[in-house]
Amino acid sequence: MFKFVIIAVAIVAAGFSAFYAFRRSPVCSADGKYMATQSDCEAWGFTPDICKQAIEKARVVVARAAPKSETMFQCEVRFSDCFQAPEGGFSPRPSFCLRPNANGEPAEVRYLEYESDRMNRKKTKEVRVD
Repeated sequence: MFKFVIIAVAIVAAGFSAFYAFRRSPVCSADGKYMATQSDCEAWGFTPDICKQAIEKARVVVARAAPKSETMFQCEVRFSDCFQAPEGGFSPRPSFCLRPNANGEPAEVRYLEYESDRMNRKKTKEVRVD
């Protein structure tokens, strides 16, 4: 009986671990790589110029689609990380997928927005912009 309980606990723990790992890891369709920063991009083997182009294009998409805030503080209260848009205001920092031979064209642009659950705990919600 004791062995059965230990095996059941191990199976439940493995299930929670797998669920947590796969629930948290964003996936790109096709053969793209998921990234948010210049160093992430370069770590996947893209050139710095391609990375810079992709980040700027993703920022333009998010600045157009996501709500803007007047100050950095207001932005970071609502979103996980922010940047200052060239035309003014602050927008959430995007993450995106970049495919090989994409010439700096990001796909599946996303940003993280905070929301509260029933117990008023802050959680992040991924918002996809296409």
